[in-house]
Amino acid sequence: MLGLTGFSVFLAYLLLLLTTAFGIVYGIMYWNKDGEISESELQAEKDWMKEEIEIDEELIGGDA
Repeated sequence: MLGLTGFSVFLAYLLLLLTTAFGIVYGIMYWNKDGEISESELQAEKDWMKEEIEIDEELIGGDA
């Protein structure tokens, strides 16, 4: 029946079903949750973008 030749096979089937159920429940709970960014994270992102633009301008300016 279902190839259950030993306890380890039964345990593998059980863990498969449990992880699948956990994944479905977790996905439903966090389906449309928007991540909120703190003010410090937003400022760090802006600083990073500014630095990237400056580096790009230096590289483009150096080739021309």
